[in-house]
Amino acid sequence: MKKISNLQLFLIVINFMLGSAILFPLGIKAKQDSYLVMLIAIPIGILLAMIYLKIASIDPNKNLIEISKEIFGKYLGWLIGLIYSSFFFYISIRNIRDLAGQLNHFLIPQANLQSITFLTIILVIYCVYHNIETIARVTTFTIVLGFLLLTPSTLYLLFFSADFSCLQPVLAKGLTPVLKEIYPGILAFPLAELVVFIMFFSRVKDHKKSKKYFITAMIFSFLVLTINTITIVSVLGLNLAEQVTYPLIRSGQLVSGNLMKLDFSIALSTTLILLEKIKLLIYGATKGFSNLFNISYKKIAIILPIIGGYLSIIIAPGRIQHLEFGLGPSLWINIAVGIYLPIVSLVVYYLKKFFMGKRGK
Repeated sequence: MKKISNLQLFLIVINFMLGSAILFPLGIKAKQDSYLVMLIAIPIGILLAMIYLKIASIDPNKNLIEISKEIFGKYLGWLIGLIYSSFFFYISIRNIRDLAGQLNHFLIPQANLQSITFLTIILVIYCVYHNIETIARVTTFTIVLGFLLLTPSTLYLLFFSADFSCLQPVLAKGLTPVLKEIYPGILAFPLAELVVFIMFFSRVKDHKKSKKYFITAMIFSFLVLTINTITIVSVLGLNLAEQVTYPLIRSGQLVSGNLMKLDFSIALSTTLILLEKIKLLIYGATKGFSNLFNISYKKIAIILPIIGGYLSIIIAPGRIQHLEFGLGPSLWINIAVGIYLPIVSLVVYYLKKFFMGKRGK
């Protein structure tokens, strides 16, 4: 069985965390302190990463579904595995809708949503069908290309279009607004979604080093998202940053008359990054359902993306409804499955270990 390197894991984590998160100023309800939300969330993210890594270390050769069966037993473990797999699939559906909407809005407005979704699904099926190694190789290329496109655009905006007075005064209303944005906001998105990585920690070559690479990638991603929020707020201003669709791309459109087409560069880079996140989620769901129902991985790798593509079209009548659900009930789904359930799993694991140790005595 082929495995991925820790460097590939590092790049995959960065790509996954940026995903659709880079499109928006996370924590924007904290107003001018929104960038502080990302910085304060870093230690919480590290703690959550340690929980995920601990679960993965219960059996380094097994994925999350198999470990859940080990912790909870055959039947309850199967049910929990179904919850995890369905969760990965659900998040992938929402991201497919985000990707298709973005492409339709900025890059290929002449195409309809169905055509764009169909093209996306073809690309997803190809990579997922050829397993995590292919996804890792493509993601390595994509994240590098994404940064090559995104970094000059961001620097240009920061140096020539930003008004940093939009970030003042600092903590005018104290820490309360910032903390309210961390829970459930940042904890639910993007942190809770990182639980999918327990599905393929077993496919990393060096387990001992993967902890360092995983946490470092998460911290780096938070720093990038902090810069991203600063860019959006300082270029658009608070009111516009809260109201417009795709604020990062809109920031690039403010200087669209320049030689470098910033909005195009930003839209292309974020599209590539989001596409790879979708592949990772579909991979996690495919591995999960394959294990649960004892069906060939490659069969599910073809069927599941097609179903996901169809559901992404009918999931909401429009973008406004899609975002309203994503910023409301969907956040609590993320919290329940991505945070509460892993914590409960770890508690049950230690309780079983404790009582089994007592019986042994």
